[in-house]
Amino acid sequence: MSTATRFTFGTDFREGGRRAAGEAEVAAARAEGLAIGREEGRRDAEHQLNGLLAQLARSAERLVTQEAAHAAEVEARAAYVAIVAAKALAGAALDERPLAALENGLRECLAQARQAPHLVMRVNDAAVEAAEGLVKRLAQEMGFAGRLVVLGEPDIAPEDGRIEWADGGFVIEAERLKLLVDQAVATAFPSFRPPAQ
Repeated sequence: MSTATRFTFGTDFREGGRRAAGEAEVAAARAEGLAIGREEGRRDAEHQLNGLLAQLARSAERLVTQEAAHAAEVEARAAYVAIVAAKALAGAALDERPLAALENGLRECLAQARQAPHLVMRVNDAAVEAAEGLVKRLAQEMGFAGRLVVLGEPDIAPEDGRIEWADGGFVIEAERLKLLVDQAVATAFPSFRPPAQ
């Protein structure tokens, strides 16, 4: 018979009779498991954070694009309102003083052509009488001593006119001015497209 061994608490009696792990080995295994778990957790958290950051970047890009489109739309609407208001004011001013543009042009011409022997103003047939009164009044105001002639022409629009003298001239064309205004608006507001009429 064999002798009994006392205190065999460190022996594993399962298959193969392995020796039970000591406290140091258990602590080392626990520390290794914790380190592995922490590393996996850090990688998972980093992966989730990268995904959230990418999603946030895409959302921010969409918002910036939407805001730029909205700003362009607001700018285009503001330009349209400005043009409509300017045309309405210009129309009202033209109704009130149809020869205002010609008057301003004539003042400029008389200032430049003070010594000219004659000056010719061409207007629409319906505006001849009013233009003659305007020419006489401004010639007196500005001291123009030359000959003044007002000619009516059917092909000149009611708000248009031409002022000519020997060394130069001045043309007022409402359609040309509208085109210049539209070009200025297109330059100032590149995204503006006038609505179809």
